[in-house]
Amino acid sequence: MASTASSARTAATAAAGRGGARAVGITAPRNLINVGVFTALYFIALFGSGILGAIHPLMIFIGGILGVVVEAIICMLYVARTRAFGAYTILGLIIGILMVVTGHAWVTPLVASGLGLVADAITRAGGYTRTTTNALGFAAFSLWVISPILPVIWASDAYFAHIRESMGDKYATDLQSLISPMFLVGWMLIIALIAYASALLGMRVLRKHFERAGVA
Repeated sequence: MASTASSARTAATAAAGRGGARAVGITAPRNLINVGVFTALYFIALFGSGILGAIHPLMIFIGGILGVVVEAIICMLYVARTRAFGAYTILGLIIGILMVVTGHAWVTPLVASGLGLVADAITRAGGYTRTTTNALGFAAFSLWVISPILPVIWASDAYFAHIRESMGDKYATDLQSLISPMFLVGWMLIIALIAYASALLGMRVLRKHFERAGVA
């Protein structure tokens, strides 16, 4: 009887220790390392899929869809490893800054970090473990990809002049024929739906492989 009680106390203590280990802020050293690692992975996936856009303007959007699928798995593991408010906000801010450095719109860090804040609130509401809230959080965050082309709304001529200078006349003309206000709305809807579905897949991959391996 004493042995059973002792075993129960030991198990409870171990469980509490594990829970306490998860209850750390985003500024904890372990989480800052996670931020660095997963931001790098996210940017690699983003850059790898985004480079397809050099082929043809349409490939910007096809590459964007492929990127979201890969990024979903990365972000589901990221959330599982950090479980801290601010993870998406910092990811969005860093990725946004990197986008500006690589020649994209100045508004990108503002939009990406703002949507990161929304994603943080959603994932925290589900305790960072609920499938639906993790998927919704990632879907909200993924809408930041619209920000690099937002200048077409208020500075269309300057935006396409920049594209023409860097990519050539034909590329700029083809891109201009694709983009319209209705296209942007449709693109946001497509991204949200694909991001949500990809995050559901990411959660399955997480539970099937990473949790069994003790990574998440």
